[in-house]
Amino acid sequence: MPWVRTIGVDELEENKMTRTVLENGHRIALIRLEEGIYALDDTCTHAEASLSEGDIVGKHVRCPLHGAEFEIPTGQVKAFPAVVGVNSYETKVEDDTILVKYEE
Repeated sequence: MPWVRTIGVDELEENKMTRTVLENGHRIALIRLEEGIYALDDTCTHAEASLSEGDIVGKHVRCPLHGAEFEIPTGQVKAFPAVVGVNSYETKVEDDTILVKYEE
């Protein structure tokens, strides 16, 4: 899988998240915790809301629409109404830029 450049690491504060759109239009939620930077699909599997507009609750992301929660490191469902997890992607920082390991 190729590494895709996203945003500068200084654009993402600790305990915050933001949406980035890859060149192919795919939306990724980037999340920065004390432990590191994580990347998940930005679209909730329950009702297609943007996860990056939700809240970080411990190690989970809570969807702003109906409250489904997904584990940040893995994308696994942790609270209903979602029953299917979201994809998670490996990340790294290179030259002060966040890279996501992503392939269509």
